Order: sequence, then structure tokens, then C-alpha cells
Amino acid sequence: MTLALEINDAGLVLARDGTILAEEPGVAMLDGTAPETGAAASRRARLMPLYAETRHWQDLGTDPLARPMPAAANRAEVAYAQLARFVAPHLADGREALIAVPPWYTREQLGLLLGVARESGLEPVGLVDAGLAAASLEPAHETVLQMELGLHRAVVTVLDHAAGLRRTRFEILPQHGWLALQQAWLDAIASAFVLKTRFDPLHQAATEQFLCDGLQGWLDAAVEGGNASVELESGTATHSVELSESELAQAVGRIYDEYARVLQRARPVGGPLHLRLSDRFAAMPGLGARLAEIRDCEVVRLPRGAAALGALAWEKHIRQGGRALTLVQHLPVPLPAGVSGVLQSPSAAVPEEARPTHIVHASRAYRLGSRPLTLGSDVPVDKRALALPPGPGISRSHCSISLAGGAAWLQDHSTYGTFLNGERVGGRVELRAGDRLRVGSPGVECELVRVVEDDGAA
Repeated sequence: MTLALEINDAGLVLARDGTILAEEPGVAMLDGTAPETGAAASRRARLMPLYAETRHWQDLGTDPLARPMPAAANRAEVAYAQLARFVAPHLADGREALIAVPPWYTREQLGLLLGVARESGLEPVGLVDAGLAAASLEPAHETVLQMELGLHRAVVTVLDHAAGLRRTRFEILPQHGWLALQQAWLDAIASAFVLKTRFDPLHQAATEQFLCDGLQGWLDAAVEGGNASVELESGTATHSVELSESELAQAVGRIYDEYARVLQRARPVGGPLHLRLSDRFAAMPGLGARLAEIRDCEVVRLPRGAAALGALAWEKHIRQGGRALTLVQHLPVPLPAGVSGVLQSPSAAVPEEARPTHIVHASRAYRLGSRPLTLGSDVPVDKRALALPPGPGISRSHCSISLAGGAAWLQDHSTYGTFLNGERVGGRVELRAGDRLRVGSPGVECELVRVVEDDGAA
């Protein structure tokens, strides 16, 4: 039976017949004659950080390591040592493997990966984009975003329907991976200890490692029960603190905001945002609430090892046995039942009592009507205009607002995009009273309001 290998330094995954066989982090300790890898290495990474290697899958290559290590000369050797040990217990039932790879791998890295896999005992028969494989487990809309978490970076893969699901582009968020989240939470926990007990658990390697090892359990507790109780020993003393889910969410708020900004930038023009979220984000305090703030965002949480499971589900389309392997970036994933594949014109969804009647700029209110009100720095004289001062990111005819079908609609005409409540939008978007519109950077802000007469009628 065919194996599926998911390459992700936050967790290599090996699957077969729809079942996860093994998972381990892409961490190695290089202080011995042979690399120690996986969970065992993670449990020592904070004790001897100079010997910890965490970039051998992200930056797979043969360049010499910056710091000479007794156990390996380059990252490809570290990757081989980990993969050979990882897959060895599972080769008896078959060596053929589909490999789900990160979107940023170059042709050279793909070739090197195939060599490492073969030396490890696998027989690669297919390569597939990991974001595509993960998003392919169920029918997909016209545009789907898949967000994955690695140790050092997060990545958003944009997939469009074109006779199936096809990867069109991806965006990397450097320094926004698990290790950045982990460090922010460790700093928050350490600050709580210092404030309450004057004891700093990050001052000693042993207690720092203890916090790293227990962090996931405390995050799970906070998500499930609203609070996490952290207790540790130092000498003869026992110290404890309690952190709420909101405090843990606040500690990583800057990273969450960047996730939201990238997703908003990738939103399809004029449509909702369909997000397939890796299970590695599942137990992150407050992330669900932050994503819920994104307008028209539907979140589907993927199962553990989704890329490996997706590769197995589409094996016959990915398998290239007997031929030179190429990276598959297109799979015949169907649309959901009842979806035609043609974007429909938006219909009014905002209740009447929340529909705006005016837009306010520089303390002046402009009434909205069926004739579009165009915002820009040099609007043609034949159009009804709200003149804006020229500035960076402001087009001559930047956007327009009009009433149609009992609703107020924003239509973007610009090169630079229009920002609604801090989110870049494109195409046609329905407005509601209280929305804030920004044009340009840093730009000009306007507010949508609803004006009513004394009798309550608009």
C-alpha cells in the first residue's frame, strides 16, 4: 500500500490507507556523533540551543552549516537522518510514497528531496503541492485559501477553480510560525511568574525547557476551560500562575493581526473568503474569535495530516510511477453541490435599519442615491463627486457608492484597492452604517452613517 509523506517542519506526517502512522517535529540536536531528531530533540532544544537545528526542512540544501556540527555537515544530511529514522518502522508494507511538499520549494530542492527520500528507503511515485492536497479533501468553492503553520513561517496558499482546484499563488509570513507564537507565550507566562513571585523561569534552561514541553497542554486547557494554570518547581519552592485565554490571545495579537491582514489581501474580488485552516491552528487561544472578525469569512478546520490524507485520496491523479516526477498543482476537486462555478451578483444582506444613507468626510455629509457618488482626486466633471486631496494610493476615480436594490454598494475602481474597516476589498461590496472607508496610504477616511428624521423614517 502507498505511503503519503507530508513535509512540514512543524510536524512531518506519514500516512497510509487513510490513517496517520506517525508525526514528529522537524527538530534535530547535533551534539552527538549522529543527529537526534523529532520529539526527543525538541525536549532538549532549549537546554542546548547552540546544537539545535530547526531549518533543515524549510531551507533544505547542501550548503555547509553556518556552525560546524559533529553530527552533520549540511541540512540535507540532517533531513536524511530524520527521514530515515522516521519512516523505517513503516516500510515493511510497501515503500512507494506520495510526497506533499511546501509551495516555496525550488526545482533544486525538489530534486534534493527526492534523493533524500530514496536514500531513506522510500520510492517516490508522486509529488503534490501540500496546500492543494490539504484543501482537496472536500468540494471547494471558486477560490479557496489554505493556511498552514510551520516552525518559522506561516503560508497562505490561494487556490482557484479551473476545471478542478489549481494552486495560483502563495504568500509566506516569515517569522510568524510556531516558534514565534511559542516564544510570545513563553514571555507572557514568564512575565506572569515574575510579577507574582519574582521568579523568572526563562533565566534557567531547565525551567525554560519545562515551559516549552508543557505549553501545548496549557493552551488546550485555556481553549477548553478559559484558563490555564501553570505550576513549576525551582529548588525547594513551587510556583504557580494562572493565565486566561484572553491574556494568551493578547500575547500573540500582533501575529494574529498579520494572519488576518494576509487573508484579507487574498480575498477574491466581490466574494466571500473560504478558508481551509490547518489543524495546527486549532488549539490557539483567541484565533477563532480573531478570524470571526473578518467579513464573510467561512472557516473549515482541516483534520490532522490533511496534506498527507489528501495526497492518498487523489493518488491516481498524483501518481507518476515510471515517469519523471513533476509537481502536481492541479486536482479535479469538484465544486460544492448547488454551486455553478460562476460568481453571482451580490444581493442585499444588511437589514434596512442598518443601511447607510450618507457618507461623512471632513465633517460634511454626502447623501447616497441611485446616481453613484465617486470618490477620487480628479473625478470627471460629468460624475457626482466627493473630491479627495491627491496623495499616495489615491486614484483619480478611486471608488463609487450607490444605492441599488434597497442597499448601499461600494464599487472599487482603483489600482491600489479600497479599505473597508481596515480590510482591503475589491469589486462590489455591500455597506452598512458605521463602516469606515479608507482610500490611499496613510489615506483619507470616511464614515458611513444612517440619518433618520424625528419620526424615525430615513
